[in-house]
Amino acid sequence: MKKHMRFAVLVSALALQGCTFFTISDNYGNRYGSFFNFGNQYLYQLATCEAAPGLVAASEANRPRWMQCCMWQHGVPIENSDGCAAPPFFNG
Repeated sequence: MKKHMRFAVLVSALALQGCTFFTISDNYGNRYGSFFNFGNQYLYQLATCEAAPGLVAASEANRPRWMQCCMWQHGVPIENSDGCAAPPFFNG
């Protein structure tokens, strides 16, 4: 019985840890991806947005939202894209 309980705890811990393998995050606390939409497919977009000159030019308070909008403009789904298609988050 103890072995079954230990095994169940181990499997539960691995399953909970495994959920973080499906998402990626940036330096500003934003998370991208989900269980059915793996975040690791967005690594190129994350690297592109982190290297964008607009991120450095954005104020410290706007950087998390700027990063979200940059990811959205590169095809990454986000929860709330309102305002991402207008300045200051869009310069095209």
